[in-house]
Amino acid sequence: MLVAWALVIGALTWFLADSQSKSRASLAQRLDARAQLGAEFISLYVGDVLAHERSDALSWLQVPHVSERRFESTTAGLGLGAAVLLDGRGRLLAVVPAKPSLLGHVMTGKYAHLAAAVAGHTAVSDVVPSAARSLPVVALAVPFPAASGRRVFSGAYQIAHTPLGTYVSHMIATPGHRAYLIDGAGRVIAGPPAEPTTAQTLAQADPRLASAERAQISGSYSTAAGQQYFVRVPVSGTGWQVLVTVPESQLYASVDGPTKWLSWLAVAGFGLAGLEIILLVTRLMRSRRSLVELNAELDGLAHFDSLTMLKNRRATEEALEQTLSAARRHHHDVSVLLIDIDHFKCVNDELGHRRGDEALRHFAKVLESTLRTEDVAGRWGGEEFLVILPSTDGDGAVKMAERLRAVVANTPAPMRNEPPRPMTVTVGAAEWRAESMEELVARADEALYAGKSAGRNTVALAKPAVAGEPQLV
Repeated sequence: MLVAWALVIGALTWFLADSQSKSRASLAQRLDARAQLGAEFISLYVGDVLAHERSDALSWLQVPHVSERRFESTTAGLGLGAAVLLDGRGRLLAVVPAKPSLLGHVMTGKYAHLAAAVAGHTAVSDVVPSAARSLPVVALAVPFPAASGRRVFSGAYQIAHTPLGTYVSHMIATPGHRAYLIDGAGRVIAGPPAEPTTAQTLAQADPRLASAERAQISGSYSTAAGQQYFVRVPVSGTGWQVLVTVPESQLYASVDGPTKWLSWLAVAGFGLAGLEIILLVTRLMRSRRSLVELNAELDGLAHFDSLTMLKNRRATEEALEQTLSAARRHHHDVSVLLIDIDHFKCVNDELGHRRGDEALRHFAKVLESTLRTEDVAGRWGGEEFLVILPSTDGDGAVKMAERLRAVVANTPAPMRNEPPRPMTVTVGAAEWRAESMEELVARADEALYAGKSAGRNTVALAKPAVAGEPQLV
């Protein structure tokens, strides 16, 4: 009996020790996973910033001569306080803040990320002194084509002063944690304390942590405040690394302490089992909800234009096919309007694509408010829109088009930080003559072209194909 009891106690003791060991490992793995998620978020954030830099550079910095005002406007649009523009040989073409003494100098010898970008590669720097301000920054550089050859745009960021710096500070919720974003040379990009005015290494900011992370990517080290656990994770697409450290007394608080023996094991076992069930059910519910939301989002993407929230071209074509099919069965009239915003390119060229988007959204609202309930409007492409008018002949289509043209002309588009922008439209109208959808739209397009040729801000009605040219009204 004593032997049997001893075996039972031994088995329970072994089970307890093994369970505690696995629990500690699981908690450490959760911290590792949280740091990995943080590194992935930072990688996505950097990739998004690079994409925005390249997009704006292609939109505004391809012209042969980039004026100081144009460059300042581009960098301000990206929220940058410092940036440089280089030619294909690494010479400085423009800089913000302005520093005329640097113009024409080759910058690639001093900055490796600029040399990489001049060679055609997107580059993310380590901590470097800003060429314009001499403050410690990281730079994101993108090459892009221009008429004179390759150019490079590079923006400088004090990460601690960006949303990314805030994210690093709050990446982990464990009390007493510290999180650092460091470059390939061990210099601190973001982390406690706030980013200094001179470059600081991890060895200066946290000597014991720096010593520990040089030996391994995760593990424990000793400090005056007790044992600390740390993990280091590389940030994909950069030379940076995320480094997180937490007190082990906080990390393992749920499995250590005087309540960890057999009575705790029984209670904790049931508690953990229930928690796992709840977490499993929660995950299943979240997965189901996420699937429903994703399906709804995909359905919206498949049928609606994300900018104007009108039907997209595919959905508009489907609606027109259905309308024509019903008209064939019931012998109803159908007409279409093909609408083009006059001189829309000038809005983009003069005020930028964001203002152009505002103008498109404004027109879409005016269009929807002018049409009847049964009418269908969709974005046909660019600044062109198509309207389906059920039970409407050519004369009715012209009246609707003239009404819309007048409303647009009398409703300037509001522009953020700009005076309202007057708008006009040219409309090509076509009455269905039992032809195919493609032929009907083609006649409306011919009428639209005739209206443009006549000077724009007008309505043109397409006659049947056998009757000759479109009629201006």
